[in-house]
Amino acid sequence: MIPLRRPDIFSEPRPMYATCDAGLEHPLAAELEALGAEQVSPLHRGVGFVGDRALMWRINLHSRVASRVLVPIAEFAAPDREALYQGAVEVPWSSWFAVSKTIAIDASSTDSEMDHTGFIAQVVKDGVCDHFRAVADRRPNVEKRYPNIRINARLDRDRCIISLDSSGERLHRRGYRTEAGEAPLRETLAAGCLLRSGWTPDQPLVDPMCGAGTLVIEAAMIATKTPPNLRRARRGHFSFTHWYGHRAAAYEAVVEESVAAIVPPPAPIIGSDVSPEVLGTAARNAERAEVADAITLEQAPVSRAEPPAGPRGVVISNPPYGHRLGAPGQLDALYATLGRTLKYSFGGWAAWLLVGEGAPIHKIGLSADDRAPLRNGPIPCELLHYQIFPGRQAPPRERRGPREGARHS
Repeated sequence: MIPLRRPDIFSEPRPMYATCDAGLEHPLAAELEALGAEQVSPLHRGVGFVGDRALMWRINLHSRVASRVLVPIAEFAAPDREALYQGAVEVPWSSWFAVSKTIAIDASSTDSEMDHTGFIAQVVKDGVCDHFRAVADRRPNVEKRYPNIRINARLDRDRCIISLDSSGERLHRRGYRTEAGEAPLRETLAAGCLLRSGWTPDQPLVDPMCGAGTLVIEAAMIATKTPPNLRRARRGHFSFTHWYGHRAAAYEAVVEESVAAIVPPPAPIIGSDVSPEVLGTAARNAERAEVADAITLEQAPVSRAEPPAGPRGVVISNPPYGHRLGAPGQLDALYATLGRTLKYSFGGWAAWLLVGEGAPIHKIGLSADDRAPLRNGPIPCELLHYQIFPGRQAPPRERRGPREGARHS
């Protein structure tokens, strides 16, 4: 059998790579720099950087827009199956984790002879297992849904980069949103929209179509400095906890320091929706995210959304897409109502709307000052910015009476 070698895998800072949705590379780069990363380099759908073990912990705990944090451990030419297998079997897997850990392989391919990701994953899995057979005379088991160890194999122009995924599950799965809804807004995208908008916690924020509350919950976590993946950290749901050399006591100290840094929100964060059922889901999500006290939830239609008293602020929302509402006429009417509400109730505020492809944005009746292409999973989207001019007054027939709806918290 091959002698066992377990060097300190983080004896010095090493290159890493954080993935993200397209369009969020620069907010992610800014996050990484703020967390202490060096040699930060935005790329397509990710950011390369250099850092140590503690930085890897902090990014998994604190990054609001990263999807995964990958630690590259090998790179080799892989023009064919044999080269891919040989490269995979020679990776010192037994320096990183025990044979008793379950594994799963994620694969991707760009401009390479081998482009079937299932085949690539199978070959790499064979290499991992055969390495452990030589070292420990047994092989690790495969667990596709919830593995201890997640391995990433990326082929790019016939070169293979093997990485360990320190995150495990994608980081947008914060753990607070356990009730499925229609066309949910990914948590990392919601946070990315907030960061791209330039909103700061000292400004009031309103989402007049908050749905299950993802935008206001992510805003509340930013405002209170609550780590977005605190629930996962407390449950040990990061793959790096299964690696050799994991320093549990030091990691727990980083988590507790993050909890101690949580503060009250400096300005109102308000979400409203016409559906009491949806607002109930939002309230439960906020409780699980531990930010319920930082958010005000109100039952009200879009036409009755109003700003809180005080300074000007930011409206941010993810209006329904075509497949989330019934007839096209309903969608037109909703966007027209949203436009009137912005013009006549939120003068002087900035508005940011994440809209799906084909949304009737012309019905809003305002010209976007800026637009950024994004994606919500498979759905192409745009983040639109509107600067609302102050001083507009609704025509008499559109002026509203007292606000309707109950208040939830």
